Amino acid sequence: MEFKLIKQTSDPLYEAALNLYDNYQFGNVRQQHHVFKQSLENKRTKNDYVFIVGLDNDEVVSLATAHYEATTNSAFIIYLVAIDTPEREQYLTDTLAQVQNELDHLAERVHNREVNFFMMEALPLPESTEEKDADLLFKRHRFLNDHGFEEQTEIDYKRPGLDKEMPPIALNLFLHTRIPLTKDIYATSVKSCYILKYVFANHLSRKRVYPLLEEMDLRKS
Repeated sequence: MEFKLIKQTSDPLYEAALNLYDNYQFGNVRQQHHVFKQSLENKRTKNDYVFIVGLDNDEVVSLATAHYEATTNSAFIIYLVAIDTPEREQYLTDTLAQVQNELDHLAERVHNREVNFFMMEALPLPESTEEKDADLLFKRHRFLNDHGFEEQTEIDYKRPGLDKEMPPIALNLFLHTRIPLTKDIYATSVKSCYILKYVFANHLSRKRVYPLLEEMDLRKS
């Protein structure tokens, strides 16, 4: 398996990656394709945005996207997706390791050290295993736990609706920490990553994002 770093939308692998995203994304909330483009081209995000695709025998089999937040030396892994084959678990494992490695390169450039911690969102587990995508969601939570992520319970986490008509969506927040962290420390990083993603990458108004930070008790962090 090999990886390619996508830097611009003209890369032939960009559209192939979005096709994979459309067909196999789960365990999170979908975003419109233009947000990927904005993240690659926006001056506030493009230098700290990681978009990688995984290739196996020249076929796109996985993708991951993430934002590096330099002020707090933290990172927000947005999507981690792989095709549905018997090798899927290994594709996800290798792709997660690669995106973390790329984020560490950004951290070393700024701070001469690796990223302090990574955060990821995930849809909550369903109440019943009979619900739609229940098996996939249980596998996603187990995958995160098996790869060093722990669900935090001190923040009543939610993400903004990505369209004006959509209400906020309650999600689980997973953290993979490399240094000892308490809420008063990691809350600042979560807030900074949240603003980087939803204000600067998604171009959502502060009037929609900042009240949610207040609700999560992160506004003053």
